[in-house]
Order: sequence, then C-alpha cells, then structure tokens
Amino acid sequence: MAGGRKAADSSRVSIPAGTEEISALSDAELGSQLSSLEREERQLSKRRTTLHNRIDFVRGGGYASSDPTHEQLTTLEAAEQDVSERRHELHRQIDLLRAESSRRHLRT
Repeated sequence: MAGGRKAADSSRVSIPAGTEEISALSDAELGSQLSSLEREERQLSKRRTTLHNRIDFVRGGGYASSDPTHEQLTTLEAAEQDVSERRHELHRQIDLLRAESSRRHLRT
C-alpha cells in the first residue's frame, strides 16, 4: 500500500520457504537469519504500536497533524493491517527457524 509501507521493506530478510531448504542452512546462516527476522519483527512491533496509538488518538477526535484531512482513519487502519500481516508472516518464519534450531540442538 502506498504511504503505508516504509522504504525499509526492501531490506526484508528472505528465508527458504520449505523445511528442506531450512535444514540445508549452516548453523551460522540459521542463527543469522533468525536474528535478522527477530530484529525486523521488533521494528514492526514498534511501528504497529505507534499506529495503534495514532488510530486511538484519531478515533478519540484528535488529529495526528494540524491538517485533519492529512491522516484519515482508514489510511491508518490499512497501514496497521499491512504491518500486522507482515508481522504474522515473520512469526511463521521465526517459528520455523526456531524449530530447526531446536531440532539441531536435540541431536547433539
């Protein structure tokens, strides 16, 4: 969505989709990808919290700028939905990587 996504989205970490590809990662690659995804998730969580605060403020009759038409509630809600969807996907990817990491540690 235009305006709802930040330029930082282009730096998203990409991990292999299937468990076979994840299991092919070295321990270092697995740890690095997990750290990167967790960092991105924390950033998205902060963004989502900010959006929730702004949505609550606008719903309460306030405006996030001096121009009431600058930031409509629907725009904020759409941005929050985008962030939430990406955050859910990150959680899925993080869970897969953590499961692989746990599996490897159980073998040792």
